[in-house]
Amino acid sequence: MGAFLRTAMVLGLVCTFGAGVAGATSFGQVTEFADPGSNNAQIQEGIDGNLWYTDRSGAIGRVTTAGAITKFALPGGMPFSIISCADGKLWFADSGTTSAIGTIDPATGSITEFTAGLNAGAKPMGIAVGPDGRIWFTDASAAHPAIGVIDPATQTITEYSLSAGCGPQQGIVAGPDGNIWFGDRGPIPALGRFDPATHAVTEFSNGLPAGNGPGASIAVGPDGNLWFVVGTTHPGIGRATTAGTITMFNAGLSPTISLGRLAVGPDGNVWFADRGAVPAIGRITPAGVITEFTSTAFNAGAQPSGMAVGSDGNVWFNDQGVIRGVGRFGTDAPAASVTPPAVIGSDGVGVAQTCGGATWSTWAGQQPSRDAFGFDGYRWSLDGHPIAGASGSSYTPTAADAGHQLSCAVTVTYALTRVTVSAASASVDVKGAAEQLSELAALVSGVGPGKSLAAKVAAIAAGDDSCGVLDDFRSEVNAQTGKKLSDAQAANLLVRAQQIGAALGC
Repeated sequence: MGAFLRTAMVLGLVCTFGAGVAGATSFGQVTEFADPGSNNAQIQEGIDGNLWYTDRSGAIGRVTTAGAITKFALPGGMPFSIISCADGKLWFADSGTTSAIGTIDPATGSITEFTAGLNAGAKPMGIAVGPDGRIWFTDASAAHPAIGVIDPATQTITEYSLSAGCGPQQGIVAGPDGNIWFGDRGPIPALGRFDPATHAVTEFSNGLPAGNGPGASIAVGPDGNLWFVVGTTHPGIGRATTAGTITMFNAGLSPTISLGRLAVGPDGNVWFADRGAVPAIGRITPAGVITEFTSTAFNAGAQPSGMAVGSDGNVWFNDQGVIRGVGRFGTDAPAASVTPPAVIGSDGVGVAQTCGGATWSTWAGQQPSRDAFGFDGYRWSLDGHPIAGASGSSYTPTAADAGHQLSCAVTVTYALTRVTVSAASASVDVKGAAEQLSELAALVSGVGPGKSLAAKVAAIAAGDDSCGVLDDFRSEVNAQTGKKLSDAQAANLLVRAQQIGAALGC
């Protein structure tokens, strides 16, 4: 396949500050976590709920929402951009000693890189998941600029050449129109559109400031338009329709602005990093209203750059300043998970249990999807270990499950913010027939006509024609409903009898 495996060496906990975060940080609050010696670029939330980022000095970093940083070495690497993919891994563009497209498994930290199919002298920079599930990237090679693609299933790389002189940058995204959009800072700066089916390239320059093109970041906004940052001579935030109509916004930007990356926030606005002389985190509404927020909590000499949303509702950024690290900024949005799921049912063998009750915050006017990616949906576990094939909203425990701990989890994805969140239930004890009969015996003690119900429960437990005696038990409950048994008592006993029948296989 042209792949070579780099076994990731965990450098260990680099630095941890602060306590765990139960929810979103209050609006405008800045907290930074140091990563000395790093050269971090882009940050992205992974399916494990942590933030992952590229370190161009040769590593992939992971930071929890509490600020604990772990590094995974990439010897000779220079990773620029990173994105979470439907296979559950994070994919990145590496322009290091041996250029490659790489993956890191968030569960193990293992890194794999692929080189076969890259142009000679390739310089992968930007990376995005396409509408077809394949990974698209920009190749900023001066000699052979291109748009490339790799299929996660086959690891096959194909590059499509751009016109000589094109300057594709790190900014690349799958548009809502099914095309791949990218920034071009060549001699004629433009916003480029690449058709994955025909490989046709169309570039749009009208509306861009003279000599300035889209650079490090492009995102699809909640309005269905493309939002991007424009360079340093005439810095601004751009908005483009999928027809290529470009509008620029700069009112409200700092006079010393130096734009980093941008990301759609949970509040429905687009957030961006300002690494200028006065570091700030900025916000632009879909209508184009810009506000920048400064804070004394930024590290001295801070240069916020990369930008992503975390499951905690904060925006997270890379700091490329004097004190390198990662930071978070409160948007006043709630954390994604509101109420975890619960195992709903009798907890008995042979009776379907439902994973229900989970609720999620509405972000950017949308609820998350339970089926956007293969890793979304339900997962059931026994004693903390996944049950093979148990991926529906309900699960029926078997006799072998009795006495073990059953739990479920729900995973959802917010499409616009590219945030995946999992929430797990508390565990419940799976009850076998014996345990359920013991509970039933306690319920019928002194209840109903004399001691006949209790005697029938004892006979069922003794195993003497258990299913037949269970039928007799139901018949007697029905006969005594409204007489020796209230309607509520009878209904409860009949439900329990049905569950015991399922456990016994009656």
